[in-house]
Amino acid sequence: MRSQDRQERPDVAVVMAARAGDRQASEQLIRDCLPLVYNIVGRALDGHSDVDDVVQETMMRVLDGLPGLEQPDRFRSWLVAITVRQIRDRWRRGRTWLTAEPLEENAQETDLQADFSDLAILRLALSGQRREAVEATRWLEDEEREVLALWWMESAGELTRGELSAACGLTPQHAAVRIQRVKERLETARTVVRAVTASPRCPDLAAVLASWDGRPSARWRKRLARHVRDCPQCLLSSSDLIPAEGLLAGLALVPVPVGLAGLVLARALGAGSAGATVGAGTRTASGASRTARTLGRLAAKPAAAAAAGAVTLAAAGVAWYTATESHEPAPRPAVAAPPSPAASSVPPSPRTSASRTPTSTPTPTAAPATTAEARFSGRHALRSVDNPGDYVSQSGRLGILGPVGATSSAATRQAATFTFVPGLADPRCYSLRDATGRYLRHYAFRIRLDTDDRSAIFRKDATFCPRSGSTPGSVSLESYNYPGRYLRHRDNSQLWLDPSENTAAYRASRSFVVVAPWA
Repeated sequence: MRSQDRQERPDVAVVMAARAGDRQASEQLIRDCLPLVYNIVGRALDGHSDVDDVVQETMMRVLDGLPGLEQPDRFRSWLVAITVRQIRDRWRRGRTWLTAEPLEENAQETDLQADFSDLAILRLALSGQRREAVEATRWLEDEEREVLALWWMESAGELTRGELSAACGLTPQHAAVRIQRVKERLETARTVVRAVTASPRCPDLAAVLASWDGRPSARWRKRLARHVRDCPQCLLSSSDLIPAEGLLAGLALVPVPVGLAGLVLARALGAGSAGATVGAGTRTASGASRTARTLGRLAAKPAAAAAAGAVTLAAAGVAWYTATESHEPAPRPAVAAPPSPAASSVPPSPRTSASRTPTSTPTPTAAPATTAEARFSGRHALRSVDNPGDYVSQSGRLGILGPVGATSSAATRQAATFTFVPGLADPRCYSLRDATGRYLRHYAFRIRLDTDDRSAIFRKDATFCPRSGSTPGSVSLESYNYPGRYLRHRDNSQLWLDPSENTAAYRASRSFVVVAPWA
């Protein structure tokens, strides 16, 4: 275990002082414990809006229960045990709520499960197999993610096996068995992620995925794993995977959002504490300065053992959080020059003029401005470059590339028409909204349509930046939060977010012509 980690762990004296009511010791205890609690809860629940609530309740229970802690030297095991209980309470409440409400009203609940995984990828700048390992956690069940979260902290040097087993109320032998089972499921999920994101994909796997709704789940992991086990092509694609322990060792914790840290400090220590000044602006110079120092230490701490790049990322995030009071990391560099006022809209085409009769449905023509530098606004359709009769459209909640023509039904034409609005995450890019108010976004790299849940991850998922297409006048749509991945069609007209390939066929499959709306 790293010596630095030993130094950062709360010592018995701090625990005893906090137990006796020392406010400074309590603040120190929060700073020391919050990163561990945040990462365990985040990986176990993998839903960011719930993570914040559970973390706050966990820390409040810890501080409330300190007077009754008889063995301060076992504080860390006790802390993790409380964290695990709060996670399980959240599962029970969530399951009760889902069974008590209509399914359609709660369909968006599962969409939040991408959040913590995306936060880990973005804030730790993960790539390659580490990134795939984080994405694989989405394919696990709740109970499996709980064990994984604890084992992840053990592999990263934040927990000992004794602390892990004591927190779960298991013997070390029993804990080892549970961890081994979860490791096997994680490795299976990694092979599934590799097979699903492969390009070109195995044709047989593409047929299996035809009915997949784009949401990772344990059920689909089991179904896809059966194919991967028996498919030489899919097995070959995952032959270079290294053991997960090697990926997690020394990996930094996801930095705690400064806004969350401030809320915890404010709730735990009262309105007069340093944390209570979060969001207070510049009421007093000394209060703001103290808050910045406290929260800066708190947010920077988890990344101390990471590579220099991750440390730089966390430090930049602290500056951004302090300036904006946002839970978001610092914005990406500019992707294009800001548009001029003259280019802020597209002149109406003949199809959309007032003289058009209601029954007129001619084939859409390209909008006057169709380069990556032009600005689009209003309603348009996206026509495929390599399949000129097909358009970006939708089937239920999934994005597809489908045929649309003058004889198509009104519903088909409407499904292929989108309103271009300034990007939800960056106004220099675009978000595409359908007639019902849903946005085109990616989820587990599958393109789908969802209602804006106002989360930061949704805004990024639903933002695409225009790039030059494969033919003059065409555009490609690059993901805002996954640079290098583009919206493209494949697998029997399914729409995916795929990594760039330097082939003519790939460039054509991700190129579209912006044309007048069908609806």
